Amino acid sequence: MIADTQKIEWLLENRTQYFIAKNTSVPQSTVSDLKTGKKKLNNIILGTAVKLTNLAIQEQQATQD
Repeated sequence: MIADTQKIEWLLENRTQYFIAKNTSVPQSTVSDLKTGKKKLNNIILGTAVKLTNLAIQEQQATQD
């Protein structure tokens, strides 16, 4: 179980809220709060951070292929 804030930041900068929410089951409102800075990465629960990290890893690998 890995949570990587740098990967999550990349994901938030490079993918839409809808895409992230759809592919992680993280509520779009949570993704929006993270993107706008209303919610800080260090204040999210571990399960959410892991889901976001996993998607970021998948998407970064997809862009390298």
